[in-house]
Amino acid sequence: MPVVLRSQSTSSSKTNLMKKLHLVIPAALALALAAAPVLPVFTQAASALPTEVAERQGEGRGRRLNLTEQQQSQMRQIRESTKARIDRVLNSQQQAELQRARQERRRPNLNLTDEQKAQMRAIRQEARRQMDALLTAEQRQQLEQMRQQRSQRRQQQ
Repeated sequence: MPVVLRSQSTSSSKTNLMKKLHLVIPAALALALAAAPVLPVFTQAASALPTEVAERQGEGRGRRLNLTEQQQSQMRQIRESTKARIDRVLNSQQQAELQRARQERRRPNLNLTDEQKAQMRAIRQEARRQMDALLTAEQRQQLEQMRQQRSQRRQQQ
């Protein structure tokens, strides 16, 4: 008789374990899905890179696109204007966090509202439109190829 009880007990503990796994797996999946909406905030941080890094990246692209001095100067002005406009969208706490993140060379955690996200998206789109308007047709074509290559690299990561 005791062997049967042990067998039933083992069977019962396996059943309990399976029931727990059936609860844990969906919970883990729900947690992962709940975190997914937070990820786009990190993509917005590209506009919040340290100024020096953003300028170097812009200048690097400028060399690859063979920008004239005038184009480089205008691009720099657009970047500075964009940075100032984005800073005005942020509240004082977000500005402080952005400043700390820039100094520490990390991505900021800004906890943006939907309205702020929309405003920042519009500011970045306008800056991109202005920068694209400064380019020649050949430079725009080269830039589009660079953007596609960057996109492909990101998808592979």
